[in-house]
Amino acid sequence: MLVLLALGACSPNVPRLQMPLQVHADCENRAVKQTAIESIVASTDDEVRDQPYPGDAVLSKTIHAVGGAFAYWPSQQLHMPNTAKALGLDGDYVTMTRVVVTNQVENGSRPIWLTIATPHGPKIVLERAYDIQNVCIEGARDL
Repeated sequence: MLVLLALGACSPNVPRLQMPLQVHADCENRAVKQTAIESIVASTDDEVRDQPYPGDAVLSKTIHAVGGAFAYWPSQQLHMPNTAKALGLDGDYVTMTRVVVTNQVENGSRPIWLTIATPHGPKIVLERAYDIQNVCIEGARDL
C-alpha cells in the first residue's frame, strides 16, 4: 500500500483538459458535442504550422458550410512543449483560451486554430488534430 502511495505522489501533476465554458457552433439542427471538442484538442500534434490566421469571418463561413465550432476557455493549460518553444514561452505548457475546429478532415487529420495566451498578447497558431469525429451530435437539438 505504501508503494502505491509513493508512486501516486511521483506522478506528474498534469492539468486536465476541461470542457469549454462557451461554444459557438454551426451544427444545423444538431447540438455541439463538447466532449468531441475536448478530444480533438487533446489529439493535437504540437507542431505549429507557418500559416497566417485567415480571420474569424473566413472560418465562420467554413464552419457554416461544413460544421464546426469556436470554443472558449478562460485559461486552459495544455502540455505542448514544441508549441511553447515556437512561441518563445518558458516551460512545456501553453495556456489556450480559444480553439477553432471545423469538420474539414483531410488525410486523417484536421486543421485547428489555437489561441495561446503569451506575455506579449494572444497568438493564434495552426496545428493539426488527429481525432476526426464530428463536433456535432447526430440527431435533433434539445429545445
